[in-house]
Amino acid sequence: MKKSFKRRFQISMLLMLALVVLQTVLVFITLNNASKLGNLVNDLQTILIIFLFVIFVVFIIMLYYLPYKLRKSLKEVEDLIEQISQGDYKIDIDFSTYDQDADSLRLILALDKMIKIIMRFDQVKADKIFEHHQRINQLINILPQGVLIVGTSGEVAYCNDRLRVMYPILNESDNINEFILNDIFDSRLFNTISLALRHGKNLYNEKVKGDANDPQAIINGSIIRDRKGFATGAVFVIDIIHDAAADQDSI
Repeated sequence: MKKSFKRRFQISMLLMLALVVLQTVLVFITLNNASKLGNLVNDLQTILIIFLFVIFVVFIIMLYYLPYKLRKSLKEVEDLIEQISQGDYKIDIDFSTYDQDADSLRLILALDKMIKIIMRFDQVKADKIFEHHQRINQLINILPQGVLIVGTSGEVAYCNDRLRVMYPILNESDNINEFILNDIFDSRLFNTISLALRHGKNLYNEKVKGDANDPQAIINGSIIRDRKGFATGAVFVIDIIHDAAADQDSI
């Protein structure tokens, strides 16, 4: 693993300090050993020019190269965090890209650990949601009444097995407002549901009747609202009641 940017900066500062100390020592040695003024001036000029150039090079590296490498590393981490913030947790992180900086590598390792924890949590949450969804579906399917869940515009989101038996035309993603029903009872039944949706009205033991020999239905329905109070759909429970006298006549 390469040194971190912090360590590189510290080394650069120590190098500049060492150059200044070395320059000072050489100047004192030159002054003590000088025998002629002309040679002393030339030696001092040479020392100052050489060390000034070396210090200038080190300063340029500290001023441009190290911040550039730091910005590049932070940009890569920023892009990775942005990808995670958009919900993309299936990221194949190449750790060799970040081994040039120990600090960045530690951050990437922490992000990788966080991603794995989030993915495990999401998987557990998805399993629980699926399990509860299956329980609710099975509970609704064993009810003797028909259950219909629709959106605000009338699209069918769910209907239980009992309702599918009564109305085979019902399929998820169909719209109850587009049904063409010839039977008077069926037409009144779905019109009642459509009106409740249109007006955002709950239904309590709403009776629907057809002709004399037709069955009647009792509908209970509730509008579903989001956290802001806006209607997003409705749930209806339809209980079909057959007339006992009519059944005996038919027998």
